[in-house]
Amino acid sequence: MADYAEEQMMEVEALESIYMDDFAKIQDAPLTVKVHVVPNQDGENNHVALSLQCTLPETYPEVSPKIDILLEKGLSDRQEKEIRALLEAQIEENLGMAMIYTITEAVREYLVENNREGNDGSEYQEMLRRMESKQKKEDTAAAAAQAILDEENAHTTAKSNEGTPVTVESFNAWKAKFDEEMMIKVTGKVGVSTEKRLTGRQLWASGAAKEDTTTDADDADGMGDDDDDENDEDYVDDGGDDAN
Repeated sequence: MADYAEEQMMEVEALESIYMDDFAKIQDAPLTVKVHVVPNQDGENNHVALSLQCTLPETYPEVSPKIDILLEKGLSDRQEKEIRALLEAQIEENLGMAMIYTITEAVREYLVENNREGNDGSEYQEMLRRMESKQKKEDTAAAAAQAILDEENAHTTAKSNEGTPVTVESFNAWKAKFDEEMMIKVTGKVGVSTEKRLTGRQLWASGAAKEDTTTDADDADGMGDDDDDENDEDYVDDGGDDAN
């Protein structure tokens, strides 16, 4: 059979050593203790505060403790309800174990998150709190979106630095375009098909043929001039004979 009384006394001693002046034993039967809870135990910049008064049944921790919330500073009725819901969840989760320290620290974390100066629980303060909470969520979402964008940009830059790999298809496309540009420079014509393009040897031969044709024409002209000269000479000679 479990010795609940001994377990409870050991827990009380541990709580007293942890919280010191913020802890008080109210009575022995039923065992009741009180813990003063603030965001910062050093006493500075605490804009909210409360105390938890815990009454432990004889068979605690097998059964739930009774906990009263004593608001002291800067907390609204709505926040008291939120703290109550937090306590109930912690009690259910830790049932069967010493839990006063665990639930006290859960409440402290709540106070840290809601530790705002001038928080008097009014509708105006509630509006400010909601606006602040919304702004924090938007900032967080914006930061996350920016992080994703930066990562995508870095990935894109890395891909660009790698360059485009050369494939058979891309090389053939480049070669066809290069040949087209070279043919335009040589012939001055656009759209000449591959089948009609001349090789370098053919172009050279074509140029040589043109030169030969030009030379033959010049030679023919030269021979015609010689014949004319001879005819002129014959005409002169014939004239002389007639004179005699």
